[in-house]
Amino acid sequence: MGTGIRVSRLTGVLGARADGVTLCPDIDPAEVSELRAALVEHEVLVVPGQALSPGAQAGFSHLLGDYSPVPFVQPVPEHPEVIKVVKEASEPEAFNFGGVWHSDFSFLDAPPAFTVLHALDVPAVGGDTVWASMTAACDQLPDDVRETLEQVTAVHSASASYSPAQQGLHSGLSGMDIRTSEAAHDTREHPILVTHPETGKRSLFFNGTYIRGLRGPGIGDGTEAGATQERKLLRWLHDFTTHVRFTFRHRWSNGDVVLWDNRTTQHGALNDYGGERRELNRTTVAGPTPAA
Repeated sequence: MGTGIRVSRLTGVLGARADGVTLCPDIDPAEVSELRAALVEHEVLVVPGQALSPGAQAGFSHLLGDYSPVPFVQPVPEHPEVIKVVKEASEPEAFNFGGVWHSDFSFLDAPPAFTVLHALDVPAVGGDTVWASMTAACDQLPDDVRETLEQVTAVHSASASYSPAQQGLHSGLSGMDIRTSEAAHDTREHPILVTHPETGKRSLFFNGTYIRGLRGPGIGDGTEAGATQERKLLRWLHDFTTHVRFTFRHRWSNGDVVLWDNRTTQHGALNDYGGERRELNRTTVAGPTPAA
């Protein structure tokens, strides 16, 4: 028998909506399996009309996998797996958390597989989130670029977002406790071209915020020519992977839960709601080390 979940595509590239399900820690395992299958297929899954407490959101996330640690951002009191993403109406000039293209914490040895974001109080207009499919981008790589990228690894670091030089930026958000650290300068290398462990599909593991360098033949090799090639390829990759043809844009409503696959997407939240309040709760699900 079917579960009653109805999944409908939202664009021709990525994104789907799931109706007929109530998310909770004791949801039927068959529904969890169907949601997970839809999530890895469509990369972003919108589940409207939900009402999850922080504890219930963490409990539901456990059904998708283990908790993925969150560096630098302090959690909700008494809920160590939940962070609050909030910008107050009184902070119109403040930076909005997640407001640049990124894949959540790609600088970790094993970045999150999934993110679960629950809208609690969002503006009537503004504050949309946009995702880009790195699977679709990979499928359309020119052959010569693909051949180059097969030999390239990316150097990931949190330095552009969470080094002490950025503390003033984050301190503009009174509802979040973000503590920068010198540890943000630590680096980890991951392949640029990866294989999804569940679907077997190839995708680009790229985002312009946490990738601070590239390493490969003639690229990032310490020479002036290598540095030039590195800069050109980083710029090209950013422009290519965030092109509108690979994207899905979601307009939030209170009660929406959006799940996405960090292994195959990057995303960014728009900061176009000055003078209005925006609050969401976020949990992350552990994933494996990216593999070529």
